[in-house]
Amino acid sequence: MRKTSSSTLVRGTRRYFIYFFISIVLIVLTVLISFEVIKRTDILKLEKVNIIGNSEKLNFHLEQDLTAYFGINLYQLNLEEMSDSLKNSYPIIDDISIKRRILSKLKVKYSLESPFAILNFTDGKNYYVTRELKILERVSYGYLKESLPIISTKLKSKNFENGKVVQDSLTNMMNNYLINILDIRPDFQEKISDVFLQDNKVYFREIYRGNIIYLGQENISEKIDLFLSHNNSFTAGLYIDLSYKNQIVTRRADF
Repeated sequence: MRKTSSSTLVRGTRRYFIYFFISIVLIVLTVLISFEVIKRTDILKLEKVNIIGNSEKLNFHLEQDLTAYFGINLYQLNLEEMSDSLKNSYPIIDDISIKRRILSKLKVKYSLESPFAILNFTDGKNYYVTRELKILERVSYGYLKESLPIISTKLKSKNFENGKVVQDSLTNMMNNYLINILDIRPDFQEKISDVFLQDNKVYFREIYRGNIIYLGQENISEKIDLFLSHNNSFTAGLYIDLSYKNQIVTRRADF
């Protein structure tokens, strides 16, 4: 029997390794070339967007904006830049993701910021704002439907724009007081129509009878309980002072 020398085995192993390596390289090149060819074909040109979000009006506007990208190859789109652009255009968007889908589609999914209050400007315009007083959108735009307490400012809306944070000491005073109240008693929100400042004091207007309420600074939860226990007996048009311990002082409101 003919014996196989060790040098022959080594040559065979090397030849097998070279063939294997060349095959792998060819497969990789074939995949890359195929991918590049597919990227340049019409099959991957954007034709449709699927938008998932909880505002029909915003869905419509997003779809209108994204039609500008129709006809462009999916893999030539910078999805991160598109997301950033939409967030800048619509500050009401808290988070947004855009993903490629087969058959020339994009999937857009977003969530909205949670508004804390409505900011009322002296020109009569109202805007949803966050707890940090970041302006989200004008109420009349209709992306949001929440009924929230109104903070009445002494500011003009022309000095602000969506996405900007309101920096004003008096507005901050009212907002911080409202935050403090609702952190202690979130159930009190449904009783509040608006919040305003008078003589450097923060007042609430009760939503049903329009009574003006002053809570003071201490024992807030107890004072709210005291107010709620007597609320049905109050007539409209009152100023209700709850700043004293275990007392309710009322008179006709003159402001």
